Order: sequence, then C-alpha cells, then structure tokens
Amino acid sequence: MNTTLAFLLSFGLWIAPLLRGNLGVYGEQCPAAAFTVADALRRPECTQELNLRFQDLETLPASVGQLPRLRRLHVQDNHLRQLPDEITRLDSLRELFAQKNALRRLPAALGRLRRLRQLQVNENVLTELPPSVGQLDSLRYLVTAWNQFTSLPEQLGQLGQLDYFDCSHNRLLFLPANVGGLRQLRFLYLNDNQLQQLPAQLGGLAKLRELNLANNQLTALPASLGNCRELRALILSGNQLAALPTSLGQLENLEMLIVNDNPLTELPRSLRRLPRLRTVILRHTALSAAAQARARALLPQAKLYFE
Repeated sequence: MNTTLAFLLSFGLWIAPLLRGNLGVYGEQCPAAAFTVADALRRPECTQELNLRFQDLETLPASVGQLPRLRRLHVQDNHLRQLPDEITRLDSLRELFAQKNALRRLPAALGRLRRLRQLQVNENVLTELPPSVGQLDSLRYLVTAWNQFTSLPEQLGQLGQLDYFDCSHNRLLFLPANVGGLRQLRFLYLNDNQLQQLPAQLGGLAKLRELNLANNQLTALPASLGNCRELRALILSGNQLAALPTSLGQLENLEMLIVNDNPLTELPRSLRRLPRLRTVILRHTALSAAAQARARALLPQAKLYFE
C-alpha cells in the first residue's frame, strides 16, 4: 500500500473518534457521561456531560466550574438552594437543567454562559431572573414555569435568538415593554399568572405561533396583537374579557381560538376573514343564544363549542 495513503488512513482512524467527541484531547477514551463531580474532575478536559439527577444533593461543589469542555449539565430533581457562581465559568456549556430543586436565586453573572442554548429552572422558588440573562445571546429554549416571579427583567428583550419561553404558573403582574425584541420567538406560555394588561410591543413578535394567556386577569387585549400574523393557536380562557379586538381578524394563519370562562358577549365580525380557523371554544361565556347563532354564521368552516 502507498505509504502516504496508509498514513492518511491511519490518521483518519485516530482522528474520527476525536471529532465525534469519543476521545479526549490527548487521545484517551472518554465516557459518554460522568455521574459524579469527582469522576468528571478525573478527566476535566474530556467530560462533556455531567448527570447528577436524583442524588439528593443540597449543594453543588464550586469545583464544577473546572470542567472547560462541559456542554450538558443535569442537576434537576435534587434539593439545591443555589447554584455556585463558579458555574458561570463553563464557557462550553450548551444545556443547563436545574428544574425541580429548591433554588432561591441564580448566579448574578449567569450571562457569561454565552454559548448556552437551553435553560430549565422550572419548579423552584425563584423570585427573579438576573438582569445578565439578557447576555445569553445563544439562548433558544427558556423554561421558568412554576416559580414565584412577579416581574421579568427588561434585559429579557435582548434574547434575539429565543424560540421557546415558558413562564407559566408564576405571579407575573406585567411584562417588560421590550418583550417585542424577542424577534425569533415562536412559543410563549404566560398562563396562570396575574397579568392585568399586556404591552402594545407584544405585537412585535412576528414569528409567534402559539400564545397561551389563560388564567390571568386580563380585561382587554392590545390591538397590536393582530400583527402576530404567524399565530396558529391563541388561548385566552379564564380571564375577564368582555370583548376581543377587531384586529384579531388579521391573524390569517390562526387555527385555534380558546376563549372559554370569560364574560364575552360577542365575537368580532372581523374573524370571518380567518379561513384557517377550525376550532373555537366558547364554553362558560356570556354569549346569548342569538350571539351563538351569529357566531356560527360568522364562522361556518369552524367547529364551535359552547357547552
């Protein structure tokens, strides 16, 4: 065999596993994941995933910050009250799972994790997100549900790559005005909060496909909501809405509208311009029999549920 060809073949056999992440920088075999911090620290240049789920942890050692190649960290389903500040040194971290703990705060410098794409801190006792969250410019998936937030930082609107945001089951009283800066957002869940009004900037979410605002205290919706032309599902149940804005007639891609448990008395006639609307749920509203008949005539292509 040609010497050069033999060298290239042998080099390829060595380098391929390294490119796949199976070998460390010195060629040693890397395990798929480490399950204790001690194990991870034995190969700090090798460990890319650390799984500490269901280990009854009350603290996370600061030494976790000594894993420069760590990409995925699982610390969910423990009893952690805080994450060490050293966690913000994990420059390679892509995914952080810290749900189902007892977290009271997040590191102030969380925004240093500039490669982080997924952050889950749901089912804790957090009362706020650090303002530095706005620096997580790679973040695409953020879950903060089932905490105790009453507000969100203005810097949240800087997350230009965010695709999915679940902040349901909190105590939110309002949204930051610059929420419209979430230009790539497609899924937004704000149900089961205490929202009384929404900012007009919500209409800037041009790529939004699903919006859940159920079980809040809304008495009106901003007319700008009609600018969310990609919206497929709009869930408004359990509020105090007596009327819907006529601008909803601009939601040309809307397929599902849920407005049950509201004091709604009439549907806007502009909804007849929505050819893709197929499901409308209107249980426990104030629509009279005559108003229900008008709704059926208005949307002959849709299935309407009144009972």
